[in-house]
Order: sequence, then C-alpha cells, then structure tokens
Amino acid sequence: MPIKEYHRPASLKETFYLLTSCSGSAKILAGGTDLLIQQAIESGPEIIAISLKNIEDLRQIEKTAEGGLFVGAMVRHAEVAQSPLVNQYFPALAKASHWVGSPSIRSLATIGGNICNASPSADTAPPLLAYDARVIIVSPSGERAIDLEDFFTGPSTNVLNRGEILKGFLLTPKPGWVSDYEKLGLRKAMEIAIANVCVALEMDGYKRCSGIRIALGAVAPTPIRAKKAESIFKDKRVTPELIRECAEAAVEETKPISDIRASADYRKKMIHFLVEKMVSALARVG
Repeated sequence: MPIKEYHRPASLKETFYLLTSCSGSAKILAGGTDLLIQQAIESGPEIIAISLKNIEDLRQIEKTAEGGLFVGAMVRHAEVAQSPLVNQYFPALAKASHWVGSPSIRSLATIGGNICNASPSADTAPPLLAYDARVIIVSPSGERAIDLEDFFTGPSTNVLNRGEILKGFLLTPKPGWVSDYEKLGLRKAMEIAIANVCVALEMDGYKRCSGIRIALGAVAPTPIRAKKAESIFKDKRVTPELIRECAEAAVEETKPISDIRASADYRKKMIHFLVEKMVSALARVG
C-alpha cells in the first residue's frame, strides 16, 4: 500500500482542507511508528499521508484555566515521560509512556497515535482511563469532548468520523490520590503487553477507600475499566480479603484471548496477581 503524496500542513484549517479534497484516500500521520509499518506490509490502493507534525496546537502540555492539564495528541512519548507536570500530577501516565518501545520509538511515537491506533494493549490507555481522561475531538464544525472509555469501539477501531481529528486529552488532578502502572511482557523493554494495569485510589484516615479506578489492557477487545471490582471498595475499610475479592472481580470482567504471547488463562491469572499487588501497595495493606 504505497504512499502517493505526503503533506505537512501548518494548521488545523489546512489539515481539514486536505482531508476534504483528498476524500477517502487520506490518512492522518502522527509519529508514523504504526502507520508506516502497516503501509509496508499491507496491499491496497495508494494513500495520501497528512502529517500533523507542524501543528503547534497539538504539541502542547499545558495547564488549563480550570486547573486541569491538556496533553496534545502530537506530544511524543519521550515528552510525556519527561514532563514535570505529567510526573507531578499523573505519574502513572509518565511511567507508561516511558515503557513504550525504545528511546528511538519514544522520540517519534505520539500519545495521540497510541490511543487512535486503539490496540487493546496500548500502553497509555490504562493510565488515561484510570485518570478519567476526556478526549477532545476537533472537526471543521467545532470541538466535542467525550470520556476516553467511550472512544474505543473495538480492536483497532474508534469513534472518530471521517474529517475528525484527535486534538488531545483533558486530565483533572485529584489531590490525595495515589496511582501506579504495571506492564507485563515477555521482555522488560521493546514489548507489547501481555497484560497492563493502572490503579488510582484515595484512602481516608480510617483505612477506608473513598475512591478507586482500576483500568486493564490486553485482556478484552478494548482497554477497559473494571467497574465491578471498583465498586467492591466503596466506603469500605480495605483488608487483604477485600483486595482478593476485588482482584477476582477484575478477572471476571476480562475477556482475554490466547495468542502467540500468552494464553487467556495466563492473562487472567496475571490480572489477579497485578490488581492484588498494586491495590495492596497503594492502600498500604499487607
């Protein structure tokens, strides 16, 4: 599937013009670490690649007037991992971006591309889900915002309509919450996750859980929130027994497949292990 033309617009207005004039043959190019590989191995008609590299509005990490944080879709993983703002308020997201590929991949691949690719094992999806991220989608008719959990529609598919572009993510800091991210693979680096988990929670002074988010990757057709598992902790004192019950509930919410990396049964066992381990550590229960 060769690339017929390559364009690098300097604004969203120019991008929308190109998308309209190129009709269905245009493909948005972010970092290129997924699209260019797909073009090399797939057969089909020629495409027109439209790079978003020069659009500054998509490359920002900045605080919003409301006190949140905007992370542009074209921010590279290396920039997410090194950002003082991301590390201060959303450390699990910084950790996930740091574990994407190799240093050379992280210097090219973008957080927006990672999410738009909609892989069930996307590294940054669980942290963004656990942090209740909102997705900002822009088109010639304006902007709309949706919850990230409504963005994925299936493996490698999302809600973006023709002519729409992912602008970025809105995240709201939660003072008092703690979080962590874990990724399990056959290797420690340069690996697609067998399972990945992000947990964010808040404890009160009486060892009760006043809020929790558990997000899972690589164990369902899309990255998911384990909402039934989360509900087990509602206003309850956290104990080892309750944590095990939560881990069991999280496993029940998964629908993993068996593939070359791991069996479905192994993935379920690892979700139980990771959820139990991470909640215990963050809640300081052992």
